[in-house]
Amino acid sequence: MSIFEGFSIQKEEVCKKLKGMMRLYAKEFSFSKRYHKLRALKNRLPDTHTQWPKVALECSNEEAGQLGEKSIGFHLDMLSNSKYYIFHYLRLQHGKYYFQMDYFILCASFALILEVKNMGGELRFDGDFNQMTQIKRSTKKRRKNPVLQARLQAKKLKCWLEEQNFPEIPIHYLFVNSNEDTEIISDGENELVNRNSCNSEGLIDKIEQIEKYYTTDILDTKELKKLKKLLLEKHTPENPDILQEFGISPKELIPGVQCPNCKAFSMKYKSTAWYCSKCAHKSKTAFIQAINDYLLLVKLSITNLECRELLDIPSRKVVHRLLNSMELAYSGTNKGRIYYQSSSDIQNWPAP
Repeated sequence: MSIFEGFSIQKEEVCKKLKGMMRLYAKEFSFSKRYHKLRALKNRLPDTHTQWPKVALECSNEEAGQLGEKSIGFHLDMLSNSKYYIFHYLRLQHGKYYFQMDYFILCASFALILEVKNMGGELRFDGDFNQMTQIKRSTKKRRKNPVLQARLQAKKLKCWLEEQNFPEIPIHYLFVNSNEDTEIISDGENELVNRNSCNSEGLIDKIEQIEKYYTTDILDTKELKKLKKLLLEKHTPENPDILQEFGISPKELIPGVQCPNCKAFSMKYKSTAWYCSKCAHKSKTAFIQAINDYLLLVKLSITNLECRELLDIPSRKVVHRLLNSMELAYSGTNKGRIYYQSSSDIQNWPAP
């Protein structure tokens, strides 16, 4: 008998067990479309533009927040995948407006909303007015109270579940600060903050405290899976018009293909590759970023003609070949073909 035969049998048994288990992440972490748009805008906007400092600051803040949310996954990985569903960034419609949750954790006995911040310095909570102040590098700033933000999301979710005719389930909320160097300070009697906030290293302890309090299942397995499916179906990703937000025209963006080596927008297509006139770098894929930037910033689709203008290539056949190499979704045929960027493609883009 082969030494691997017994292992193969064990592997089959393990696979059967895993197939019947819950999957911990019902919706895994991915960088938001807003973040990708801000990065593209910062890159395509001349640094002499009056709006560039605002765009750069917003991009930096967004990146810090997203990386903070990503780091929370390290702690959430410790939860049991036979008990919990974890959703990163759920955005649901309630009435005329949408509300979003950084993390939503669901099990049969309770639900938990996490409002994640990546804030440095000291975070001081005032119990009298429920205000939060951040003190960083001797600068004091009033910030939105993330505990109240999380509580508001819980109220909205409760109403949303009622609208969907689901059984009432206890909904808890936590403000989690992902910056481990930060000190959270509150009045000793501020029960709201003390009970509903923690730094990331204390997150699992908080969840275990809630677990001990709720020992009775409210949702059965069928209802739990039904709710999971509904949440994923009703999730509506944010897709902001970032140019309109900052009052920028597409004509103000830097055109052309950027060199991945020297970062200059100086690449020209010759034969089967792109060549940089500044540093002589050669690339076969540099054009992809230009098309992705266009689909993020200008509009959701691109035609062969628009792409020719974007890449400064007169040949329709060459551009047709380049677009097809990206395996974009499309509609129409021949000269009427329109190409689209799918949301799954964006989620698979590399992290910063």
